[in-house]
Amino acid sequence: MLTSSIFLPSDCTAQALADFEKLLIEGGAVNPQGLTERIRKASRLLFLRASDDQLVGVGALKHPRAAYRNRVFADARATVLANEYSVELGWVVVTKSRQGRRLSTRIVGELLPFVKNENIFATTRVDERVMSFASDYGFEINGKPYPSGHGYDLVLYLRNAARFREVQ
Repeated sequence: MLTSSIFLPSDCTAQALADFEKLLIEGGAVNPQGLTERIRKASRLLFLRASDDQLVGVGALKHPRAAYRNRVFADARATVLANEYSVELGWVVVTKSRQGRRLSTRIVGELLPFVKNENIFATTRVDERVMSFASDYGFEINGKPYPSGHGYDLVLYLRNAARFREVQ
């Protein structure tokens, strides 16, 4: 059985924050420089643990700096302004031994209620599996795939709060 817990970073123990960071780094899709501070600035952190308390997945809601958002939206050649999307869904990582069980979908589904009335963006690798569940949560690709700088391409996904409410 898996248990999810969602916290403000300020409510996390030092060990929980270190475990979160370790799993992110092991997942390989994050720049470790300044990561500790970025984790502490997130608005929500999700921890997915197995019954033995082993951390098997994480995710976060973030409010990244305008410079970062502007760069992402420019690199993706987005058709909307970055300042319309101040919340980022990110750092969704599942341990390799637990992948393929739709745990990323669970993580995303548990974080989104915290920002249901806000426009949200996310970036992820170009991947058919991501595309299949992103639309279930109201995310749509915007712009074009762009190089990550790490040997793979990224895609910008957007969820417009007003449009998502109309669809539901």
